[in-house]
Amino acid sequence: MNIKLKVLFAASVLLALSCNDKKNVEVQETSVNKSEAVKNDTIEDEGIPKKESINLFTVMPKDSSEVAFVSLSDIYTIGDEKDTLALPNIQDMGPLEAQYFTFEKNYRKRLLSKTNISETDSMFVYDYAKNKLAVFPVKSLKTAAMLSLYSTEDDWPYRNFDFMIGFEINKKFLNGFSEYYRDALVYIGRENPFLKGQLKPMVWKKTARSEYPSKPMKGEDRVLLKNTVQGNTYSFKTDSYKYFLQDYLDDHKNIYARRLLVTDNQSKDIIIEKLFSQSEGTSPCPLNYQNGETSINQWAGKLFKNKPEVVFGFEYISFGCSSISVIDKSNEEISLQCDNRH
Repeated sequence: MNIKLKVLFAASVLLALSCNDKKNVEVQETSVNKSEAVKNDTIEDEGIPKKESINLFTVMPKDSSEVAFVSLSDIYTIGDEKDTLALPNIQDMGPLEAQYFTFEKNYRKRLLSKTNISETDSMFVYDYAKNKLAVFPVKSLKTAAMLSLYSTEDDWPYRNFDFMIGFEINKKFLNGFSEYYRDALVYIGRENPFLKGQLKPMVWKKTARSEYPSKPMKGEDRVLLKNTVQGNTYSFKTDSYKYFLQDYLDDHKNIYARRLLVTDNQSKDIIIEKLFSQSEGTSPCPLNYQNGETSINQWAGKLFKNKPEVVFGFEYISFGCSSISVIDKSNEEISLQCDNRH
């Protein structure tokens, strides 16, 4: 696969949860504050896996073969070329054979040990859009290394860092899942954390601006939006919460940002507040069923057995991985371990 095709394929995979729209997206470099924050976070966290309350991974197809792949490289980082316990001697394989290979014994044992995964654990792959769950005992899965989607044969001899390391799944066991597995989440552990069938697409209704809850905007958000004007206001309601969205438009009347407020139906308290805006690496998603959109981006409801309701799907992510917002006062964001090296 040449470099252009690999990068295009990578883009389709790495937009997995951020927005399930396959249109080309122009990301404007308009928010200095936000882009600098992204850069600073990247520098600060480089080489240090982020600790989440639950580690969720993504699954990707391996080109046109019968293999799907789950990368654990976000929690199993290797960069030292002298680390012979992580991977065998790549140069002994040659540039083609080394692009994808399975391994056993010492390398598998090291991977499981460093990621706190046991042979008695299971992998749970849940497609929330199709409401399909596939379960695989870890002991039945092959461990594998795959050349990063941003590396090619021209990069030979490959470095350890050029590889994604994880588990191989036969695609036949994921029949009926979303295209490119874009709506699939992966958890590895003893028990299934997913609650099936209680996550729903958000159907937005245009609402009078006067209905949008009154809450002072954060200082940094006011600065970010100082050259914008308010656009449409939307709402969506479930048994527990009401969701409000306010559009903010740039000089060309394009959507520059959206502000989300989630209120409790009984107390009317604002539980969470989020701002999704244009930046070097982010862009607001189209809203479900608006302006002829057929793709579903925003989801809300119960996703986990032991957590409050969640909401997600409001922005495209170019650098880093998308996240799931937990609807409670903790303001928790669960970032996917998507191995985005863009």
